[in-house]
Amino acid sequence: MKKRKLLCILLAASTVVLSACGGGTSQETAKSGEDTSSQTKETVSTDSIADRDTLNIALADDIVSMDPAYSYDNLTNQVVNQVTQGLLYLDKDGQIQPQLCESWEVVDDTTYVYEIRDDVNFSDGSPMTMEDVLFSLNRHMDEDVASYLAWMYANVDSIEQTGDWEITVHLSAPDAAWQYAFATTAGHIISKAYYEEHAEDFGNPGTGVVGTGPYVLKDWTPGSEINLSYNENYWDKENEPYFKNVSFKIITDANAQATALANGQADYMFDPPTEMLDTLKDAQNLSLSEVEGWTVLYMAMNCQQGPFADVNVRKAVAYALDKDALYDGVLTENGTYAKNGLPFSSALYGSESESWETYAKNAVDEKNDLDKAKEYLAQSEYPDGFECDLYINQDSIYNSIAIYVQEALSQIGITVNIEQKSGDEMSNIQFGSTRDYDMAIVRWTADYPDVNGQLYPLFHSDNIAEGGGNTCCYSNEEVDQLLEQQLASIDAAERTQLQQQAMDIIGNDTPMICFDFPYKRIAMNKDLTGFEVNASITWNFFAKDLTVQE
Repeated sequence: MKKRKLLCILLAASTVVLSACGGGTSQETAKSGEDTSSQTKETVSTDSIADRDTLNIALADDIVSMDPAYSYDNLTNQVVNQVTQGLLYLDKDGQIQPQLCESWEVVDDTTYVYEIRDDVNFSDGSPMTMEDVLFSLNRHMDEDVASYLAWMYANVDSIEQTGDWEITVHLSAPDAAWQYAFATTAGHIISKAYYEEHAEDFGNPGTGVVGTGPYVLKDWTPGSEINLSYNENYWDKENEPYFKNVSFKIITDANAQATALANGQADYMFDPPTEMLDTLKDAQNLSLSEVEGWTVLYMAMNCQQGPFADVNVRKAVAYALDKDALYDGVLTENGTYAKNGLPFSSALYGSESESWETYAKNAVDEKNDLDKAKEYLAQSEYPDGFECDLYINQDSIYNSIAIYVQEALSQIGITVNIEQKSGDEMSNIQFGSTRDYDMAIVRWTADYPDVNGQLYPLFHSDNIAEGGGNTCCYSNEEVDQLLEQQLASIDAAERTQLQQQAMDIIGNDTPMICFDFPYKRIAMNKDLTGFEVNASITWNFFAKDLTVQE
């Protein structure tokens, strides 16, 4: 009890210090966000949101790219989803709905036919053609592109035009997850002509993209703001946006984010800072809502190089961490507790919930045993300890976890150097080609309501390649085979059995430390309506749906 109390005090103190320092932001980042943050210190907006044509959204960091091929995180997608659109999308209940596609048919286990809308224009006024559709989809399979969504196309044999406005996808093997692919940015359509004209700087500030969405990129000042304006050529006239402009304010400091929301300088924020929840709840102009999501917050250990290639080192790290104290002291409001051997929450159990609930009770969760930690380290190639780096983003929760990991591992002779990275740098770490790191604290959100949305991208060895989500660089031939078998099955019980067999092996290999399953939260001006937080929010936040309540 004394140990836990001391740990909680340490963590609480570290959180206060980090918040006071701006969440550990670098001098450069603090400068780039200075104008945005300073607007929130004393000024309270007196303008009624009903009198404005601009929706102001707070972003905790800059985005990666306007290119849908690299739009694969909650921040980037908030912007890109307003400018480009997919053939399909996931609604608030996780159900697939048409967008640029009028209808689709599953002909058999390996054949999918899609009827494409013939009345869509790009923002430059040019018509969307089947050539644009095929180009956009096939681009994800181009190794030179290294799309972050490429893993979804692993079983695609071909995508071809089979009618005037029809495409057919042929799979090389049945794929239980394929049905969801076109409801993500893997199904977003861009102008082929515009891409070819700007191939060298496509998606970058000053170039952006040409898509079919209700907004176009007006300007993007890296580290400061991204402004979108109404697409005069928007094709869906029955669903015109209420707000003609959307301004994304990049505010990296948690205090400044909360102040911007409470003062009315920001109308909306996804995943507002957890440590500021009390402040946000007290704000008279805001509504705050949350749901259990499909996300896991974890620490990846690089299984392919350095000390963490040794499973004994990884187990030593796991046992050295008192995750219960960490959860009680820092993460309780952030989400629900996560076991190391079960990197997904009950929100993904689906029809096999009873089986998964039984499995969850006995899932591996190595933790809080210093004697075991020392024993495993003694059996490793590094019995006297070593020095390593831990990469994190600028979120204060990540800072608090990192400080705890640093302190805990020092007790067994492991020296941890904490390095904060920008959002773009962390994206390169999580999806890049070099994989040159020791440990990194990251999140992963399943793209659809299926356990495979966590297992395949996080643990199949194919996803160690550039663009893949296997940040642990974990490779196990038997696990690969089990993941491929479950993906090829359409029987839910059989899939669950295969997934659990894979999880048994993964849990024993300890490639990651799972901390919690973060809630999906939004803070929103109480006068806004038209959108509610949901587990599919990564793919279905559309600013055009937000209106002002009567």
